[in-house]
Amino acid sequence: MLLSILFAVYFVYHFQKKDTLPVLDQVEPFILEDRYGNLYTSNNEKVKLLAFFYTRCPDICPMTMMDFRELQAKLKLQGVFGKDVELIAITLDPEHDDLQAITIYAEAFEADPEGWKFLRGTLSETEKVANAYHMKFKKVSGDFIAHNTTMFLIDKDNRIRGLYDMANAKKRIDQDGIMDALITLVNE
Repeated sequence: MLLSILFAVYFVYHFQKKDTLPVLDQVEPFILEDRYGNLYTSNNEKVKLLAFFYTRCPDICPMTMMDFRELQAKLKLQGVFGKDVELIAITLDPEHDDLQAITIYAEAFEADPEGWKFLRGTLSETEKVANAYHMKFKKVSGDFIAHNTTMFLIDKDNRIRGLYDMANAKKRIDQDGIMDALITLVNE
């Protein structure tokens, strides 16, 4: 009887304590230009939520950035914004999205550059980073770029620890789940 009680206590304790996120993949750090023309390196030991976007996107990208604005506020309340956690937005359209376009876009969402980084590279650099995240995109007609709608949760060691859907007309991003995951990774 005592043995079964001890086993039950161990089982509950052991599995409650294992509240960690899986390691899905390892990615190489990247260096891209921020909206001020400075070089940003992802190898900075901060937890990140990364989304790809483009400024002329008619729906998914701006809806996701509206949710990022709310995440920014929540992260500030937790005291981790910029210090431990960054929101990363990388343009898929560097030919159009120059520094001015990205700055205007970032300001429209009240992005605080302390912890919300809007980034761009050359088309070649963008493709390299996108490929590392298995992000597929293609300019299909006019200004429209078809792309995956996955966001990536990245830990301090450049490992992908979670995948989340970007927002759409029927569903916002999972802010509560993302916040829990970000704080879990900060505390690892």
